[in-house]
Amino acid sequence: MKGVVFDIEGKFAHFRKFYTNSSSLSYSLPPRTTVEGLIASILGYERDSYYKVLSSNKLHIAVKKNGPTRSLTQTLNYIKATSVSQLCFPDEHTQIPFEIITGCNDDSIVSYRIYAASEEGFMEELQERLIKNKFAYPPCMGTVFFQGDIENVQRCEIYSEKSNEYVPISSVVPSEKIENIKIENYQLVKERMPRDFDENREIKKSGTYIFDHRGVKIDLKLKNDYYVVKSGEESYKSENILFM
Repeated sequence: MKGVVFDIEGKFAHFRKFYTNSSSLSYSLPPRTTVEGLIASILGYERDSYYKVLSSNKLHIAVKKNGPTRSLTQTLNYIKATSVSQLCFPDEHTQIPFEIITGCNDDSIVSYRIYAASEEGFMEELQERLIKNKFAYPPCMGTVFFQGDIENVQRCEIYSEKSNEYVPISSVVPSEKIENIKIENYQLVKERMPRDFDENREIKKSGTYIFDHRGVKIDLKLKNDYYVVKSGEESYKSENILFM
């Protein structure tokens, strides 16, 4: 499959958990639906118009955490406005806890590697826009006030492999594809995240995913095929991934 690999980086990130209500809790890495929205914004698709075009059947997405992160919680003041005047002089407001993902040190950043592959016609445009740094809308780290930078863009080929042995997987792993995990000094995290939206922005599919908090590769025996990423960039050679 034709593919593209790139890093998205920023000082802060927030990827809202779909099952939270008043408190805005965050995943420590972007779900597939968030990356789908990021790619849609790069291509210039309007909000809620791309769920079929970029569904998991047509666009394959994998995510790797490039390093450890930590979370902190701030309290935000939200206002209730039913008219323009209330935007300046609100009658009501409420305080909501808001979880923010940031680097482990004051000078560190939050960084994720995104792998995208498809046989659809938009793939060529996506590659060109990323390489030339020409985005229809600015990329962000989950929410518009946390802007992100796109780095290390590479075209690549992604193809499937199968093995009965342990395989080092760089990306987030769907739990249903794991047969066994090699016992190592991992810091494993298990999260349930959305996979696809329907046309009403309601969750159509979700899944449970496993990854190491620090971004370390996990040695796994898998029930199905995995995917190998090949590109001209040395750091991407022979990376093994699974799509979300």
